[in-house]
This record gives sequence, structure tokens and C-alpha cells, in this order.
Amino acid sequence: MTPEQEALRASVADFFSTGADWGRLTGELGLTALAIGEEHGGFGASLVEVGIVLEEAGAALLSSPLLATTVAALAVDPSLPAAADLLPALAAGDLIGTVALDGTCTARPAGDAFVLDGSFAHVLDAAPAGVVMVSDGTALFAVTDPDLRPQPTLDQTRGQGTLVLWQTPGRLVSHNPAHAQDLLHAALAAESVGVARAALRFTVEHLRTRSQFGVPLATFQALRHRVADLHVQLEQAVSSVWFALGAASTPEFATAAPLAKLIATEAAYTVTRASIQLLGGIGFTWEHDAHRYLKRATANRLLAGDPVTLRRLLLSRADL
Repeated sequence: MTPEQEALRASVADFFSTGADWGRLTGELGLTALAIGEEHGGFGASLVEVGIVLEEAGAALLSSPLLATTVAALAVDPSLPAAADLLPALAAGDLIGTVALDGTCTARPAGDAFVLDGSFAHVLDAAPAGVVMVSDGTALFAVTDPDLRPQPTLDQTRGQGTLVLWQTPGRLVSHNPAHAQDLLHAALAAESVGVARAALRFTVEHLRTRSQFGVPLATFQALRHRVADLHVQLEQAVSSVWFALGAASTPEFATAAPLAKLIATEAAYTVTRASIQLLGGIGFTWEHDAHRYLKRATANRLLAGDPVTLRRLLLSRADL
């Protein structure tokens, strides 16, 4: 990391630790504008800077629609008029966006727009979204004022919804929906690293301070070995995520992004499950945050492709 990137991490982590409402998140730090081009009101940063922010958002279990809006903004092609019209509002945080990529959708031309029919489940941050980038498998279409219906979910820290399309108008914003899927994979992977890192941190702190038989739990070899294994799995996730983010503008991104999502979400799921056990009795209470981290890790693991689906995708893209 460069000094500027480390400074970004420190400022974002401090900001999230004090609570981050949407107005401060977009107004003070301009996080929704981070990777949007300067010509559209953004800062023109790379996906690496976005990953830094999303990792810290995961560590803080951020409930604001930052991830969904960021992916929605990055998924569109600025050279298309409809996309260029939306980007300034997305950059300013005045418009909240999300993506609907895994579902059924048909699109037919209607003048200078399209008419969409279909449905999508598990749309992230559906409730506050003012625009959804919808995929029919061949292109992305922006749907404003979408029909989004709340959907129960395990993770109470971030809502999901069902998108229903019935003769719904949409405007073309990208010819590459696969890239949008890769961006979502990379974003979920970066966030999952933050989830795992935070869970492992408070678990280790508990083992260092909690005593049994007159000595800290951290002195027991069996517990030390288990934590060491979790640390190794987390470091594997970190390596895969930062490689994918660094390869965002190369052909390798199509393979690196789903691979990072697979490794990082599996690591987060493993670490958060183990955390509840290593915390002992307090880990099974509602008062401790451990269950919230486990739920976020579980949701991220299943969103945008479960492990089996991702392995099949990787085999296909790697021509194996």
C-alpha cells in the first residue's frame, strides 16, 4: 500500500468507528464518488482504493448501501448517454443504486429505450435504491423508480429485496453484464476480508484477556493452533482479493474476481463460525456482535453465486 492508501484506510476506519450516516459518508468523505471519473463528478480512483474502503466497511458491518451503489456506478459504461446521465447523482450520493444480475429478464426495444419483463431475488439494499442496473444476460439496463419488494434475510445488518419487472422501461447502460458480475464478486470479496479480520481480532483479544485456571486462554496450545490456522486462511483471502483488485483492468479480472470471492467468503464464513466457539459462552449471546459477523459472512458467501456455482464458473473461464 502507498502512504496515500494507508491514509485512506486510517481515515475511513476512524470514520466508520464513529458511525457513518449516508449524508456524512457521501458529503464528508465522498466515498460514493471514489472510483467514478472526474468528468462525472468523481475522484477517478482505482478499484484498489474501493477495496480498501469496502474492507473497512466489512470490518464495521456498515449498513449503508455503499457497496451496492459503488458496484452499480462502476458497472455502467460512461460512453453511453443513459449511464453518463446517472453517474453525477451516483457520485454525489443523491441517487442510491444497486444491481440485479441473477434472475430472469427479457428486454425488447421500445423507441430509444427498452421494455423489461422478469424478476430478481436477493437484490442488495433494495429498500433505498432509486436505480437498479438490470441484466438480461447480454446487456445492462438502468431501471429508475423500480418495483422492489422487501425480502426476509438472515443478515439483519443489510437488507435485500425482490425486483419485479412488468413492461418496465429501462435504458441501456452497458453491453458487458459479465463485468458487472465480476465487480460484485470483487466487492463482496473485499468486504468479506474485513468481516473476517474484525472477527479474528476480537476473538484473539478475548483469548488474551479471558483467564482459565489462572492463566489467559491464549496460552493454551490447542487454541493457539486453531487461531493460527484461521490467520493463515485469512491471509490467503487477503492475497487473492488484492490480486483481483489490482487486475481490474486486465483480462485476468474475469478469473481473479470470482476466485477472490470464493476464497474470501469461505474464509469469512470459517473464521466467524470458529469465533463463536472460541469466544465461549458470550459468543452465543445476542449481546455480542459475533452472530452479526457470522450472518454477514453467510450472506456474502451465498450472494452472487454460492461456492459450487463459483467453482463451475471458474472451470468454465479457465477452459478446464
